Formats: sequence, structure tokens, C-alpha cells
Amino acid sequence: MKYTTLLMDADDTIFDFPKCEYNALKNAFEKNGFGFTQTLYEKFSEINDSLWKKFEKGEIKRSELRIERFKLTCEYFDMCSDVEKITELADNYVNELSQQAILIDGAYDALEKISRICDIYIITNGLSVVQRGRFGKSPVTKFLKDIFISDETGVQKPQKEFFDIVFEKIPEKDKSKILVVGDSLTSDMQGGKNAELDTCVYDPKNKISMPNDLCDYKITSLIDVCNIIKGTEL
Repeated sequence: MKYTTLLMDADDTIFDFPKCEYNALKNAFEKNGFGFTQTLYEKFSEINDSLWKKFEKGEIKRSELRIERFKLTCEYFDMCSDVEKITELADNYVNELSQQAILIDGAYDALEKISRICDIYIITNGLSVVQRGRFGKSPVTKFLKDIFISDETGVQKPQKEFFDIVFEKIPEKDKSKILVVGDSLTSDMQGGKNAELDTCVYDPKNKISMPNDLCDYKITSLIDVCNIIKGTEL
């Protein structure tokens, strides 16, 4: 095999994050007595994505992100300014999200086949309580060797230090045998390059042009990574 080890992202690579996020957000807002609309969901997602980008760059702390996304959303819709209520809303969202383990179509079959030929490790910037909860409910966990979460490592992708922690824990020490797979150029692909690893971007909507300095490979279906692992990609 060309690669023995995959370091694979979770959200938007294995889990269908938009569906998970929508369900969790709807439940949290309604549980706290607020109305919920598609417009609110879209605005929250926009705010949340921008804050996660700041987190990747080290511009905001995880604890700040957890609350700030709801504070800004509530301010935008003039819904609530009470700190305690916003904190309760944020807590409810995290609890709800930890129960959402909706997989991307084809992810189960792909991981089952990949696990036969390669060791799979999850690398994610998600919150520990969320990711542990979701993987605890997911049938794909049996295909995984371990899960590395930034909330537990103390550093996040794309920082090289995150990958250094992963290297200490996995048996494969030859970097040429390790492949990073994920959907994010700024987190997964940049992180892989920072760690001097080969990278494969998962791009189901075919939005990313190749060649790309951050990506050695591109796939639009997870099952296609099997050919890359074997060194038989077209």
C-alpha cells in the first residue's frame, strides 16, 4: 500500500454537518423559547464559520467562540441580550449537537472498505463533548483506531503542534505513509502541509480547482480514497 495511515477530518468529511447543525440549532432555540427560521439558521452558520476560521488562526479562544456565535446571532435578530440566557442557549446547542451523528451519504460503506486496507484516525477541531458524544452514537466508530480532538490536545489544526501530538500516539512514523483527508483547505490541507504530509481534499461539489499547492489529491467521493491508498489512482 502507498499509505498505511489516514488522518481524517470529521465534519463535512464523515458527518453531514449542515444537517447535524440544523437539527441541533432548531432544538436549542425552541427549547429556550425562541423562534427558529431558515434565515436564522443561515445567519448563525455564517457567524459560526467566520469564528471557527478565527479559532484556526488563534485569534479567538474556544470558550469565547462557544458563546460569541450566539451573542452575535441574537444581536443581529434583536432577540436577546441577557448573558445568562445566551449562555444557556449555547449550552443547549452543544448538548443537542453531541446527539447528532448524521453521516454523509456513503460514509459508512467507504470507511468500512478503507479500514480493511488502512488505519483510520480522526483529527478534528470540534469540542470534546460534541465529538465524543457523536462518535459514541455512530456505527463508524468501530472502523477507527483513535480520535484526536483539539479540545483535548490544547492546540488545533492547522498548527503543526496538533500533528506532532498525533505523531506521538500513532504507530506509523514514516510521514510518506500518512495521508490527511478532509474538506477544509485552511484547516486540513494547510495543517497537513505544515506537518509535511501528503493531503487529499474531499470536494463532493467539485468547487476546488486542481492543481492546488495545498492538495496532492482531490476526491469527490470518499470511496475513491481507496485507490489513492493503494497507489492506483487515475
